[in-house]
Formats: sequence, structure tokens, C-alpha cells
Amino acid sequence: MRGVVPRLALLTPIALVVALIGPAQAGAHVRTGRVAVDYRASVSSVSPPRAGAVMTVRIYEGDLAVGLTVEKHHRVTVLGYAGEPLLRIGTGGVDVNESSTTAAGMGLVKGARKTAGAGPEWRHRSSQRAFIWHDARVRGLPRGIARRHWTVPLVVDGHDARLDGVIWRVGAPPFWPWPALGTVFFGASALLLAGRRKWLLRPASMWLGVLTATATVSLEAGFALAPTASAGTWVEAANVLVFALVGLAFVARGSRDARALAGGALGLLGLAVGLSKVPVLLHGVVLSALPDSAARAAVALTIAAGGAATVIGLAVFFDVLEHYEEPPELERLL
Repeated sequence: MRGVVPRLALLTPIALVVALIGPAQAGAHVRTGRVAVDYRASVSSVSPPRAGAVMTVRIYEGDLAVGLTVEKHHRVTVLGYAGEPLLRIGTGGVDVNESSTTAAGMGLVKGARKTAGAGPEWRHRSSQRAFIWHDARVRGLPRGIARRHWTVPLVVDGHDARLDGVIWRVGAPPFWPWPALGTVFFGASALLLAGRRKWLLRPASMWLGVLTATATVSLEAGFALAPTASAGTWVEAANVLVFALVGLAFVARGSRDARALAGGALGLLGLAVGLSKVPVLLHGVVLSALPDSAARAAVALTIAAGGAATVIGLAVFFDVLEHYEEPPELERLL
């Protein structure tokens, strides 16, 4: 049974990654779990102006969904792609027109039952005076088109009205700085591992872990505090914070070997988080409370420093394993 205890220690970083995967999957059950997108959209005007006083309109950055909230004692009807009534939002809540082909295409009803000459067939959907839906008029742009205007026609308290807005493409940022940052960290790690000064491995693993944990918590906090954050994002951020605090507690209070191994575990945690946020480096709009450049730097740092801490932490682990001896009392019991 010699070496059982250090082998069990290897389960700690593995458990961190497994636990991190769980909440990431939970995000699939919310409206969007994206961390970066290619487009921005906004509402430029509501006409006539008096119509804007009875409702609040929001375009959600994460998936370009349209959100409409109507004030008390007013009614707003959203018209579909063919000009037919689609949604009715008012004091009684939200109704969907089951005979609308647009509603069927959006998945709001199972199938349009349009009868020639028949009027709308309203089905009550919600008691709230607000609704969020995906509208093809406020979606992505064709290739080669950088910007266009969109319009959604309405009927407000019996009078014609409309929402006007614009959608535009945001170009991806340069990618080259991030591999360059990774090269610095991995090059330094390679030199450290190739050298003969093994006593440097333990403090390097510990401090790289602390650096990674700081960047990881900042990164997760940025996404959790963003207006686009979902319940899955909050759960993931809370789990990451707990694991980071546990690892930092070992760094602060553990033995020399425990501190180095905790640094490696924190590196693995950061590496897992950073790799899950790689789209931030590839798309123009980052869905974080941090500035786009700061969020991208945090992602690159968690990957680079986390990878270096993981590699050096593994070297420390195998060194500990090689020199580990069970206490004589434990050997007799086993």
C-alpha cells in the first residue's frame, strides 16, 4: 500500500474539473450560455413617440432576442412577418395568435391553423405584461453585409406604430497576442523543468497557482456580473470561487509540498475555465462586465498560467510520490 496517500491526492484536481463541468452543462437549460458573439443590435426609435411611453424594449446581446414590457392599462400587438397579429401584450398578460404562421415558425405554437377570412385565434401564454422572443428581423447579417436597419411593426392601443433599430457586425480582435503570452509561460516552465534546481519547482507551482486563481476568479466574476448572465453562469462562478478559496487555503496554511500541489490544482482549475472561454478570443463582442480587452487578457492568462502551473504541479506530484514513505505505524496497519 506504499504510496496510497499521494495517489489519492491526484483525485483533488480531477474532482475540480469534474465539478466544473456540471454547472457548465446546467447552462444549457437557460436561454443562452454564450460568452461572446459577433453582433450588436439596438433600438434607435419607437414611432410615433407617444407609443414609446407605454412600453420598454430591450435587445438581449447574448442571442439578439427582443424583450417587450408594456405599462398597465395599455395593449401592444406585435405583427408577424406577413403583417398578421403575432403577440398581444397588455393588462391581461401575453396572448399568442395560434393562426399566425410567424408564431408557428418561431415555435410559439405547434402549427398555424389559418382559415381563409378567419381572425386571430388567441391563446393565453402568460399573466406577465412582458415577453421575450427571437425575431428573424433582428438577427445576424449575411456574409458581406456589415450593418443594416430592422423594423418590427406594432399596434399600440389601436394605433399603428413600429420599432426601428440597427444591427451591426463587430470584427474579431487580433489573435496573435494570446499565443505569444502562452509561449512566455510555457517557455519559462520548460526552462525550469529542464534545469537542475528542483527546489524552485515548489514555489513556482504555488505562485503560478495563486496567479491563475486570481485571474480565474476575476474572469468568472465578470461573466456572472454581466447583464446577460444566466443562472448557469452564476452557479459556475460560485463553484469556481469555492474551489479557488479551498486551494488558496491550502496555499496559505499547508506544508511545503501541499502548497505546491495546491498550486498545481489551482492551475488545472484555471486551465479548464480558460479553455471553456476560448470563444472570447475569437469573437468581437464579449458578454462580460469586464472591458473586452480585460476579459480576453484574463482568458489568455488563465490558460497560459494555468497550463504552466499544471505542468509544474505534476512534476512536483511525481517528485513527492517518488520520495514518499508511509509512516511505520500505517504500514503495520495496512
